[in-house]
Amino acid sequence: MRSFLTGLVAFLVTFALAHFIVLNAVPGKIMSKVRERMMAGGLPTQHWQMTPRVSPENQRVVRPAPDLAYAICVIDLADGPVELDVPAWNAYGSLSVFSARTDNVYAGSLDARAAGTPHMRRIVVATSKQDVPAAGDAEVVRVEKPEALALIRRLAPTQEAYEAAAALIPESQCKPL
Repeated sequence: MRSFLTGLVAFLVTFALAHFIVLNAVPGKIMSKVRERMMAGGLPTQHWQMTPRVSPENQRVVRPAPDLAYAICVIDLADGPVELDVPAWNAYGSLSVFSARTDNVYAGSLDARAAGTPHMRRIVVATSKQDVPAAGDAEVVRVEKPEALALIRRLAPTQEAYEAAAALIPESQCKPL
């Protein structure tokens, strides 16, 4: 009976440790690696960058939707909050912010057809310790660590729709506040 209890305790301790590592350490490592690869590939911080139209030849993310146009911004909050301004889209569109632990901390619609969607979605991303000056109509999104990613998705099933989505990037902002 004693060896059974010792084995059970060892199993529970191992399970708890593995559970802690999987839920706390792995997501941060994944996001850190993703950010490193993006920056090594030339993606600047605080700047929206369109990804090429998805095709089997350029799939870096596991199964991205080929009918969506993606734009990404690597966010570094080390020097203060960052403002995101993103225009609405005439079909499905969304803006998401992911924390350093890969948590989706913000998801907002860019679909201009939906009631209540503003013409320009404005959010301010800041750490929980940073002061945010009056942000007007911007929503404030808080993250724990100064690293984050923002992602725009817009329905663009044709090359023409993809080009129209890409034409909105100069209007979009990802800049220090």
